[in-house]
Amino acid sequence: MNAFFIGIGGMGMSGLAKILHQAGFKVAGSDRNLEGDYCKRLTKMGVIIYPQDGKGLELFMQETGLKPENFKVVKSTAVEDNVPDVVAAVKFGIEQIMRSDLLAQMFNTKKGIAIGGTAGKTTTTGLVAWVLRYCSLEPSCAVGGIISGLDTNAFQGSGEHFVIEADESDGSIVKYRPHISVVTNISYDHKSIEELEKLFLTFFENTDENGLRLVCADDENAMKLCSKCSKKIKTYGLAKSADYKAENIKFDHTSVNFDISNVHFDVKLPGEHNMENILVAIAIGLECGISLEKISEALKAFDGMKRRFEKVGVEKGVTVIDDYAHNPAEIAAAIDAARNLSERCFFVYQPHGFGPTNFTKNELTNVFSSVKNNEYLYLDEIYYGGGTVEKNICSNDLLKAVENKVKNVFCPGSREKIIESIVEKAKDGDTVLVMGARDINQICPVILDKLRNKRD
Repeated sequence: MNAFFIGIGGMGMSGLAKILHQAGFKVAGSDRNLEGDYCKRLTKMGVIIYPQDGKGLELFMQETGLKPENFKVVKSTAVEDNVPDVVAAVKFGIEQIMRSDLLAQMFNTKKGIAIGGTAGKTTTTGLVAWVLRYCSLEPSCAVGGIISGLDTNAFQGSGEHFVIEADESDGSIVKYRPHISVVTNISYDHKSIEELEKLFLTFFENTDENGLRLVCADDENAMKLCSKCSKKIKTYGLAKSADYKAENIKFDHTSVNFDISNVHFDVKLPGEHNMENILVAIAIGLECGISLEKISEALKAFDGMKRRFEKVGVEKGVTVIDDYAHNPAEIAAAIDAARNLSERCFFVYQPHGFGPTNFTKNELTNVFSSVKNNEYLYLDEIYYGGGTVEKNICSNDLLKAVENKVKNVFCPGSREKIIESIVEKAKDGDTVLVMGARDINQICPVILDKLRNKRD
């Protein structure tokens, strides 16, 4: 399908644009930030990207010879009707489709493997795709992060499997008809627990009768699906009752070691939450006919996901970690993992949008209230993605909610002040954890550079 993507620089949009481009279709798009990482990656591949000013569609048709009926405009729920390119699409009579509908069209024609859940699904999707590709099953993949060893968030494979990260935030997860489906957990995020439970239950019901449905045995909310789904569900996790579990588990600062049926595994991912993610990859690998020995070999070669507890560097003994964590469950997991690295930590968080921040304020307050007296919490300003969203909360509101419980919590008002404070206070052996789904990670190399030049 020939396509023009509005907001092509987004993680999900860029992945689908890449797959269509690799398949030989004519693909272009527009974006508000042409210097973004994914725009640069697509441009390097030969995909033309225009400013989001309403002129790109006409230029695309002129340069390709395509007529309005020869291609479709792809957009996401984040793209509002008053965006100039949407207005232009209406003017030219070009059919518009949602990104999730395009992904469903691609996915449902394959033997689909869909990873759902409110946290952990990006790393889990990356692990599954990596194992299948390493073991020569040549899957296609669309994931919400960069797989480090492949340096991509999407690829088209010649095999029968298509591995995707299935998003529940916009309800699109019910559009998929997977052969294998996974729910990593259910926690309060974009929707209430009750709404999420209904979505994930439909997700499981839509899975092939003879397929595999997996749920984490360590998550109380997710486990409720087992008694409500009309189809058989298998479990994985650290719980003794889990169908897929490991023995002799040993965690250290950078990895986890364990055994399954006398086969040893050594995986370079820290934390109990990653142990659960790894078990999903093992279960799906076995379901796809791969031996435990080969799965172990593949997992040992896995270098992780970009921006998923990624070590950016170490200067003056201070370790700087970048993590995409942006909802309460993910933030809590990242903080726990950071505490395994050092006794004293500095946490930086960029709230992800006004709506989600307001919706999860109580849960964020609970997570941040756990910050200890020898730890530091810095709140960046809330990310604004544009549009007409109501700005009814600010980062200072989060500070006020926890300041009576947390000794060292700051909302400085600028990233420069955050960097300055961390560089001044951080000492040999400390860890700096920078969290957020958008551009807060840009401070990581700056912190390292200033630490490098800091006078002892």
